[in-house]
Amino acid sequence: MMKPLHFRLITVFFLCLWAFGNANAQTAIENEYTKSEILPEKEALVPGETTWFALRQELRDGWHVFWINPGDAGLPLNLRWTLPKGFSAGAVQHPVPEYIPVGPLASYAHEGEPVFLVPLEVPSDAPVGSDVEIVIDASWQTCEEICVPEEGQFSFRMPVRASAPLIEENAEIFATAREKLPDNLSGSASVSPNGDRYELVVEDFSDARGQEVFFFAEPEGLIEPSAEQNAERFENNLKLSMKPGWLDRFDAQTLNGVLLVDGQGYAVSAALTAPLEIKNLAPAPTVQAAGQNFVFLLMLALLGGLILNIMPCVFPIVFIKAASFMKSAQSSPEAVRLHGLLYTAGVISMFFLLGGSLLLLRAGGEQFGWGFHLQSPIVVAFSALVLLMVGLNLAGLYSVGAGLAGTGQNLAAKDGALGAFFTGVLAVVVAAPCIGPLMSAPMGAALILPPLAAMGIFLALGLGLALPYLVLSLAPALSAYLPKPGPWMVTFKQALAFPVFAAAGYFLWVLAQQAAGSGLAIAIASAVALALAAWLFEKSKTEDRRGFVLRIVSAVITVFAIAPVANLESNMSRKTVMVGETHGAMRAVPYSAEALDQYRRDGVSVFIDFTAAWCVTCQFNKLTVFSDEELGADFAAAGNVFMVADWTVRDPEITAALEAFGASGVPLYVAYPAEKEPVIVSQPLTKNSVREAMGLTR
Repeated sequence: MMKPLHFRLITVFFLCLWAFGNANAQTAIENEYTKSEILPEKEALVPGETTWFALRQELRDGWHVFWINPGDAGLPLNLRWTLPKGFSAGAVQHPVPEYIPVGPLASYAHEGEPVFLVPLEVPSDAPVGSDVEIVIDASWQTCEEICVPEEGQFSFRMPVRASAPLIEENAEIFATAREKLPDNLSGSASVSPNGDRYELVVEDFSDARGQEVFFFAEPEGLIEPSAEQNAERFENNLKLSMKPGWLDRFDAQTLNGVLLVDGQGYAVSAALTAPLEIKNLAPAPTVQAAGQNFVFLLMLALLGGLILNIMPCVFPIVFIKAASFMKSAQSSPEAVRLHGLLYTAGVISMFFLLGGSLLLLRAGGEQFGWGFHLQSPIVVAFSALVLLMVGLNLAGLYSVGAGLAGTGQNLAAKDGALGAFFTGVLAVVVAAPCIGPLMSAPMGAALILPPLAAMGIFLALGLGLALPYLVLSLAPALSAYLPKPGPWMVTFKQALAFPVFAAAGYFLWVLAQQAAGSGLAIAIASAVALALAAWLFEKSKTEDRRGFVLRIVSAVITVFAIAPVANLESNMSRKTVMVGETHGAMRAVPYSAEALDQYRRDGVSVFIDFTAAWCVTCQFNKLTVFSDEELGADFAAAGNVFMVADWTVRDPEITAALEAFGASGVPLYVAYPAEKEPVIVSQPLTKNSVREAMGLTR
């Protein structure tokens, strides 16, 4: 048997080796509100065995971090391991959570110095004598009265040995952490729906007579976090009645969670006797039930689509279409009608595609609203590049189809027809940043109506957008009012390039709000490369070898220009409003449901601007109404809070808030006067309508 002194010397030796090999290691992270440290249980990794790691955090007094299910709000600990092939990290094991009330809401969280345990599986073929590099990107959220996201990276090396003793210095940490994990449940558990409640039944349970009972369900949204849970006890059985949360349906085989009884936690894996779904809710409206209301919604959708033509975000396409009709006026009336029909087909096809995608995503449980595709930097960047190419074409840098001009009227008409269809597609892409004054009601209804009725609303919107050009093309007599063809059309066409360039620049500005600096740089480089490719394409219109080579070079540059844009999603960053940041002339705070509830309890009046960088109407109101110095001074003097819900990138909390007001997109303006019910401020927005909603007088 090895003598204790020898054992300690060998342990110190191995620890010195581990420390030497990790001279540049990062095993501790210090943030403003937390200190975090990663600790291994053993001195080395052993092939075919599991090595445990402990993430120990030290929190400021009064602050907390979150459990697997954070409750009403919050983000739990997230660890992203970078490991060699064959190694795998298991799920984070949390201590028993605490119930922390936050006004009318509740958090499931940990305070003090929580320790999280994580198993690392070592493959049996891991070479003994080697070192393994481990990198862990960690992120979490810590809260008191405010919530702060924190993050850091652990990086270190661990040796692989045939065997490895425990690290004595860490033994107590691991022992204490395991004591704070939930115990195994002694009885059997099942869960079932019962009317408008869910019931958890635990049979043959030794602690069934406990007085303070609460169940923490792992799936977020299944149980209302702050709602009272009613316990019934009979013999050694316990029945717990719980209020459903916002999750519509849960149909897994088991429900996992932690049952807290008089301060003691038990790990529960309850069998589902039937799928858990919300009962006794009002059914979704149907076309038959809606009756005349549905017809009214269709009329609103048609009129809302029509008004989109005069919204600032659609102006560039109005100019493009005007040029298209002037060109078509030189052709036969049949060609004009064909172009109008195909433009309409392009608009309606795009509405069908976007509306269908939105409804499919909704059916899959995702939270999206109108304009959701512009929350992707990839879509925004491609929109900017397409508009750039349209502008360069109008400006005369290059032309598409000019080589076909002498091959006959039919081919020329075919080329124009294709352009009409894709102009309609582009009109919808550019119109998406706007929700006109009459679109909110039909768009909100489309998200709760049955699929066929919902698609009817989307198609009515598309028909409204295309209607002016469809009427113009189907009424040949109106062609007499079009300007007569002449040399002036070339100048006019070139002039139309500038509003299109402005639209492309606007989309690049939106991208700057969504993507990291490298993302914007990629888009700008792609734009320059595409302009070069277009110029080379125009220079290649010769039949000699030089023209062939230039066409090849142009195609290669185009491919290399577009390819990096497809990876912009990885550069996406959350655009948030900081406390005290100016929003026009207003001092803004970021939106959160928790903060709003607190302001309401304190009797503070709140105005919420649901906005997005890609929403042109939102930006127009920011530059006009919310930039009024007198209005900003009145808000400050009255102690009112101006809250900004920035939806530039996807945010489920803001999406849920929009849905609560029956809105499917932005802009939306909601006033919360002190001790009064909220009021939706109608559009078009004015300084007087904001003052009236907030009860401000001058």
